[in-house]
Amino acid sequence: MNSPKTIVPRSESEKLLSLPTREAEQLFQSYGKQQQLEILSATRNPRAREQIYYLVPDCTELIQESPTEDVLQVLDTMLGTGLASALLPCLSNDQFEELLDIAVWRDGKLDEESLDLWLFELAECDRNDLGRLLRELDIRLLAALLHGRIKIQDNYTGLLLESGLLDPTSQAIDYVDERARAISDAIWEADHEIFEILISELFTIDTEGNVEEELAAIFDAAQADRAERVAERDKAAGIDVTEADLMEKVDLDLISFDEDAEDDDDE
Repeated sequence: MNSPKTIVPRSESEKLLSLPTREAEQLFQSYGKQQQLEILSATRNPRAREQIYYLVPDCTELIQESPTEDVLQVLDTMLGTGLASALLPCLSNDQFEELLDIAVWRDGKLDEESLDLWLFELAECDRNDLGRLLRELDIRLLAALLHGRIKIQDNYTGLLLESGLLDPTSQAIDYVDERARAISDAIWEADHEIFEILISELFTIDTEGNVEEELAAIFDAAQADRAERVAERDKAAGIDVTEADLMEKVDLDLISFDEDAEDDDDE
């Protein structure tokens, strides 16, 4: 058996990006999986990395074997365009959960604007793919985020839910903005059961005493769950220094990341 040819990943990445598409596809597909992953990792520009993912007929396996942070960098360049919906279904369930834990939280707090963009991208996904990804979302948290944008108007919502008579066009549901309506439509089309759970959670928030306290409790629970997941992933990766520890012990302003110097060292 011939041993795989030795390559310099960063140089090979530049070569692939300079070739006509068909030639680049043939060259990239001639490499073994590990070499392909090394080339992707060495491609620092997220848009360039995206181009290399597309050099194989189906990039699902490469994406699922890539670090979540690398994939997130690519997806971040597409947020708000609807284009991220082409790659989101390639993520494994665990990657999707980790991606959201990284992307929609800032300093331990939920970034609602960022999550809204991710929900928009999810709404553009194929409905079968969306149904799978929705199962990884905290629907109670989603209800808290959409509270005020999707309003339940009918006092008989509970009865309508039990009777299975609610859908996104029901007069009992009112939408404050078109994105909320689009998200509702997408969830309904992907999974009727999850849609009904979402509406039920919205109804519960409005009918369980103090709404502000209920929303705060939901966000606090989500924050605690996220912190637990991050701690478990760090432990599995052998990381025993938390983000808070790092910020306390290291003055990040004193650290200089000189990419040019690193490039010189590589040479």
